[in-house]
Amino acid sequence: MPLTEFAMSILNAFLIIIAYCSIFTFITMLCSEITVSITACTLIFISIVVAQMTTGYTANLTPYITNTYYEDGQEYIVSQEPSPNYPGEKIVKRAKMVYLSLPQGQAHKIANGDTRYLYEMPMYSIILIGATNIIGVYLFNRKELK
Repeated sequence: MPLTEFAMSILNAFLIIIAYCSIFTFITMLCSEITVSITACTLIFISIVVAQMTTGYTANLTPYITNTYYEDGQEYIVSQEPSPNYPGEKIVKRAKMVYLSLPQGQAHKIANGDTRYLYEMPMYSIILIGATNIIGVYLFNRKELK
């Protein structure tokens, strides 16, 4: 892995941590009781993981089913047929956008060593961090404190 890709992976990891922190801080600041806050954060984490799994499946679908075999260390394509489960380019593109905007989806890409979207993922994280912080500050300012 080149040094630039390694540095981007480290940056993405930090942004994923900050994104999770901003989501959980957002929920915690809106809840008045700690028990409700912990329960809500746990449920949101589980829902993020489930959303990552479902959108990740759709985002990684390919339009063709490829049958290959390996011989002497080389891959040979036997046949390539259209996939009957492929939902269409628009749906796959939207699923990729949702998948990459989830912190868990980004973490999954980094953990698998997939570098195709390595330079796009920081933008998704920064947008998520900014949106949760701006909405959180706005809602917290309107909340009456005891």
